Amino acid sequence: MRFARVEELLAKRLGCDKGQAHAYAHGLLGPSGDAPGPGPQPGRPGSEDAHGKEGTVRLGGVPAPDAAGPAAARSPAELARRLYDHARPLGATAVLLAVLDMDGVLRMSGVAGASAATVTDWSQVPLRCVLPLARMAVADQLLWLDDETGEHTLTWVSARSAAPDAPAPVRARCGPTGENTVVCVVSVIWPRPEPVPAAARGRLEALTAAAGQRLRGLAALGLPDDDVRAAWLGAVIDAIPAPAALLFPVRGPLGRVVEFTIDRCNERATALLGRTPEQVTGSRLLDAFPGMVLSGIFDAYVRVLETGVPLHRGPFAYEEPFQGALRPAVLSVRAQRVGGGLLVSWCFHDEQARMRAQIDDAERLVHLGWAEWNLVTGDVTWSRRMYDVLGLNPAHGPLPLDTLSEYVAEDDLPAVVAAVRTLSEDGGPVRFEVRTRGPEPPRHVSVNAELVRDSRGRLVAVQGVVQDVSAVRRMAAELAASRREAEDQQLRMAEELQLALLPTVHPTLPGLRVAVRYQPAENCARVGGDWFEAAPLPDGRVLIAIGDVSGHGLRAAAQMAQLRNALLGIAHTGADAAEILDCLNLLAFHGHEDSMTATAIVGHFDPDGRTLTWARAGHPPPVLVRGGEAAELENDDGTTLGASLDPGYGLTTTVLRTGDRVVLYTDGLVERRADRAGDREDLLLTAARQGSDGTPEQHLETLLSVLYTDPEDDTCVIVLHVGVE
Repeated sequence: MRFARVEELLAKRLGCDKGQAHAYAHGLLGPSGDAPGPGPQPGRPGSEDAHGKEGTVRLGGVPAPDAAGPAAARSPAELARRLYDHARPLGATAVLLAVLDMDGVLRMSGVAGASAATVTDWSQVPLRCVLPLARMAVADQLLWLDDETGEHTLTWVSARSAAPDAPAPVRARCGPTGENTVVCVVSVIWPRPEPVPAAARGRLEALTAAAGQRLRGLAALGLPDDDVRAAWLGAVIDAIPAPAALLFPVRGPLGRVVEFTIDRCNERATALLGRTPEQVTGSRLLDAFPGMVLSGIFDAYVRVLETGVPLHRGPFAYEEPFQGALRPAVLSVRAQRVGGGLLVSWCFHDEQARMRAQIDDAERLVHLGWAEWNLVTGDVTWSRRMYDVLGLNPAHGPLPLDTLSEYVAEDDLPAVVAAVRTLSEDGGPVRFEVRTRGPEPPRHVSVNAELVRDSRGRLVAVQGVVQDVSAVRRMAAELAASRREAEDQQLRMAEELQLALLPTVHPTLPGLRVAVRYQPAENCARVGGDWFEAAPLPDGRVLIAIGDVSGHGLRAAAQMAQLRNALLGIAHTGADAAEILDCLNLLAFHGHEDSMTATAIVGHFDPDGRTLTWARAGHPPPVLVRGGEAAELENDDGTTLGASLDPGYGLTTTVLRTGDRVVLYTDGLVERRADRAGDREDLLLTAARQGSDGTPEQHLETLLSVLYTDPEDDTCVIVLHVGVE
């Protein structure tokens, strides 16, 4: 809408149709013979009213501004502020000033107002609208332009760079046909959708015209470009210890920056593709550095030129097109506006810098950080990931060495103290793990630290590497919990199986009181090969048996169950203890594809005669406790079950008395690999005497507490008390 309005004004002034005006506005036609002659000029006979809809005012008798107004400004920025202070009460919200070459190169600028910060392309709006008019007319002009949002813009434009009262040499040098001719533009933005009141229009036009005359005077006093191109700047560029250059914008017909020219550069200004400083100087920026568009640096340069905000970026990944591919590099850039141009410097980082970037990526992937505390200078250096691992804000800087303990969980401080002691005494590297203390959930941090000494052995620094191992610890905890759950489930199943395999203990049998305890090995499921039996028989006797199948776990438990079930079946035939063992030996020898061996004692207690008739197959002999004394019972020790077809089992009858105790046990009670067998047997007899005064259960507890059963083997103990008390 705004540019269409400009084309309409051009058509009226040039006396041509809209197509020719459109071509001229876009720089396709010049003001000479290619276009029709000019029509009526503003302010002359035939022009519209000074405040008419055509929007062009011939400035004649503009009221002189007061001393505090725009005429007193000493710079474009101050001029913009002063004009805004006067125009704001009239409804204006922004003021934009610019001084340009006729080619659109920006020399001076100024911005003021509440909405000025949102004008991101102010050098093109309204410059792109008024530049065609400025190139055509030499008279000062005032334009009211409306856009599609209803916003009004009052713009003063002049193509003369000298004030009417400027000295003659200045007017001669800066006249409209001189080589230093510039365009001065002043714009006041009025955002209200309703028409501007006539009284306000007059006041705004007077203020804007006065500001334009002052801007033209400031431009005539000396353009910044004169200093930008001074010889001293070349010496400054040469002294910069990095590639540096001075850039000037190249603008399109609409005033938009479309390229930069490299006006001068220093001897370090090499391009990524190998162009020398001589080849770079005088070339276009995108010819020397085609990757500037892909990386966004070109647009960043334009923003620096328009806003004056310096640029500092890098190191960052940079790519340049080369023979159909993108050549990677690591680049840092700086840019600063100088007058109408840019002073820029850049650096293509070497392989070491690229390696540092790769190391930073590696640290991020494995949650690793490093630190150094220089004990001589007091300097502290941390990598970026050190802050992430400890959960600290990089803006607060690294921590001194003596304050790190404040960020360690109190329970883990002894580990830190021990590590410091080890470093002090041994001097070697130390490794320890702590949990952090902070607002977040504690992190598990693995620390590796060492001391650094100079060539004379003096301590100069402490270096450390930390790694966040929280994820590893969480995974380990979850695995441990899963393992415990599986073990608990296995234990429950094993206990249920054990209950099913072992008999129910009868505390009182004919003529006996019985106490039994079974303890499986600790390093396997709670089932094993130890077994016992204490059950009444139909003939009135009591069957007593104890055995131990070699091995542990489910396989040994299955073999044990076969032997015990066979024992019960044979015992009910009336066979004596030796005959029972013979049958069990045949079962162990022939009944399994895999070999099975076992030890056992089988006996019958006759409650009428208080006799114990028994036989044993490689099993430890029972212990008789009588009158406070303990001794092992003797008989012919037959061969282990499953070892031979001629085992030679014999019967032995022991007459018992009321109050006697007989202790039967498996070898887990007395076998410990660290002890000698003789000492353990003596200890067994001593323990058997100590506990004989209590009940059978108490006697059993004494045996277990004194002997401390072997955790690597199953243990089964039976205490028989003769006579019911």
